[in-house]
Amino acid sequence: MSRPSIALIFNPAARGDKAERFRAWLGQLPGDVALIETFAPGSATGLAKRAVKDGFRTIVASGGDGTINEVVNGLGQAPQALGQVRLGILPLGTMNVFARELGIPLATERAWETVRLGQARAVDLPLAKLQTESGEQERAFIQMIGAGLDGDAVGGVSIPLKRRIGALAYLASTVTALRAKPPRLTARWDGGSAEGEWMCVGNGTMYGGPFTLFPDAKVNDGMLDLCVLPRVNSGVIARAATAMLLGRLDHWPGVTYHRVREVTIEGPTGTRVQADGDFVGTLPMHLQVLPRRLNVLVPDPSRTAAA
Repeated sequence: MSRPSIALIFNPAARGDKAERFRAWLGQLPGDVALIETFAPGSATGLAKRAVKDGFRTIVASGGDGTINEVVNGLGQAPQALGQVRLGILPLGTMNVFARELGIPLATERAWETVRLGQARAVDLPLAKLQTESGEQERAFIQMIGAGLDGDAVGGVSIPLKRRIGALAYLASTVTALRAKPPRLTARWDGGSAEGEWMCVGNGTMYGGPFTLFPDAKVNDGMLDLCVLPRVNSGVIARAATAMLLGRLDHWPGVTYHRVREVTIEGPTGTRVQADGDFVGTLPMHLQVLPRRLNVLVPDPSRTAAA
């Protein structure tokens, strides 16, 4: 019997109708797929690293942006993995921002077809060096990283509430975060600086779902896009909510954009940071980007056109 060639990392404890359908679908996969179960939050990182060492050259992250983030961090911890391994994505999360960014189908069967028949696209890999309970650490992120309001909103979200109501849990946490005085943040990069009460850095155009926050961003240009909001208050957030309903977030009053290769963001001690929808640490942090270092399986345009 041939050895499995694809490692599929998934959360066996996921609940809900989508998770149940996915578990049923897993039983139909062929024998060349090794099913690897996560066992705790963050465990996908170590499992992905082990899968690389075990010789798998296609590793599939099944879940949301946080799961993809964990798997990518595991790939980055394995020597030479980024140049040798292809990342597949089965989007099962609440927002699936990275999958949307790359045009990966949200339906499991079509996403799996992309894993099987898609083409590898080299995209940038951003890195963040920031403060954690274990000291300063460096970690990768895939889509965006934010400090200030969204860091507090993600860091304070109720996990049980998120399981019950999905994305609305972030809205509840955001309302709570708005009651606190926003931090004053400073970003510095080669040749420039900016100040504001909320900052977010993107590696793609989207934020929070199918909403454009970084209109000029590209996932493979070797640059990061810094969005700076000078002030955060309920009025600003109300206008943002209206913009989201219109499908765009890049029309906030006073917002400025800066394209950078590296940037340092500082603020009050303990200012929380979120990356790809998960709380990851606190300021200060330094961001840089590794150009076109991550190979992601995306739909093959020739097959899409033929279909």
